[in-house]
Amino acid sequence: MKEAATGAAVSLLLPICAGAIFGWVAWVTTVVVIVLLTATAVVVLRRHQHHVQQRVLAEEWRYEREQERVEQQAPPPEPPPAPDPPATAAITPVRLPSSVDEIPFAFACTVYWLPQGYRSGTTHAEPAALAVQAVLKRARQVTELHHPEDSVAAAHVLASALGHPASDGTNAVTAWAKSIKLTVGEEHRAHLQDLSALRRQRQLDVLRIDNERMVRSYLGEEVLTSVGSTVVWWLAQDRTRVRETVDLIGTLAQLSAAANDAKVDRAFQHLLPEHMRPTPAQHEIPFEPTNGSSADSNGQAVFVVDSSGVVDNHAEPVNGPGDLLPNPGDEHNTLFGHHLADLLDRHEHSDLADEARHRYGVHEWPVEGTREAGTSD
Repeated sequence: MKEAATGAAVSLLLPICAGAIFGWVAWVTTVVVIVLLTATAVVVLRRHQHHVQQRVLAEEWRYEREQERVEQQAPPPEPPPAPDPPATAAITPVRLPSSVDEIPFAFACTVYWLPQGYRSGTTHAEPAALAVQAVLKRARQVTELHHPEDSVAAAHVLASALGHPASDGTNAVTAWAKSIKLTVGEEHRAHLQDLSALRRQRQLDVLRIDNERMVRSYLGEEVLTSVGSTVVWWLAQDRTRVRETVDLIGTLAQLSAAANDAKVDRAFQHLLPEHMRPTPAQHEIPFEPTNGSSADSNGQAVFVVDSSGVVDNHAEPVNGPGDLLPNPGDEHNTLFGHHLADLLDRHEHSDLADEARHRYGVHEWPVEGTREAGTSD
């Protein structure tokens, strides 16, 4: 207030004195007075606000110091009581089912549990058993979905599933597990390895069999159906071996015939090796069969000439050399049998000569050589 009064007095007296000295007009003196009074008021207000802020800051600082002093003098608050540590129970290796029948996992862990606070008279006599049972139930739900060969992956899933606390079925305890171990026994591991090897071998065998069936079907139904298709298939293996393929046509004809369980086509029989060519039947005359004539397996007529020079058309097929000789039951063929035996003797086939004499009943006939000797005597 003193500063405001002093400023107002100075703002009034200073313009009036200056106006009297310099002879100012009254309105000029009035304007100067108003300006000075306004400036003085602004300065006074600002100084007042500054003093007020300083006073507020001082009060705040003083309050904070007082609070610190009080806090330093007051005793520290008691810490909250520490929660009871969870109880533990160890699970020795137990068998848990896997996704493969009769091959279980061996599961072991440390179970942690806390009671959930029952009303009086409702607590369980063996809360540790409840905690172990709850952990085993949760573990079984995981292991039965995994293959025994994936024991490492299943152990990670178990650690994630059993690591968080969960209530048991009766809401008596909250249980979780740590230090989880999941293994497969050595005998079961060896069994799995054998099964895996057999499974892979079976897959390979199935693929080999399917491939063999495909190749056999391709060769039997498309390639080896005829000699021509067989030759084309062989030439397709190397189209530059034209001359070699031509030389192998006989062999390829044999291959085609063998694949179809048939004889080599007559058009290719001359290309076979000498010892494999079929020999034509003796005394067979190729002829178109007519009504009443006999024919062999190749559709050729068979005619046999007897001792009298008559062509006999047999109704039955010729099965051996004996069928080509005249009928021994006909007495007109006896002389033929005698001459045949003498001819065989001349060529040193005495055993066949005796058989011919027996066939035609000429045992008593003199041998031609003996008769000639008697005549010369």
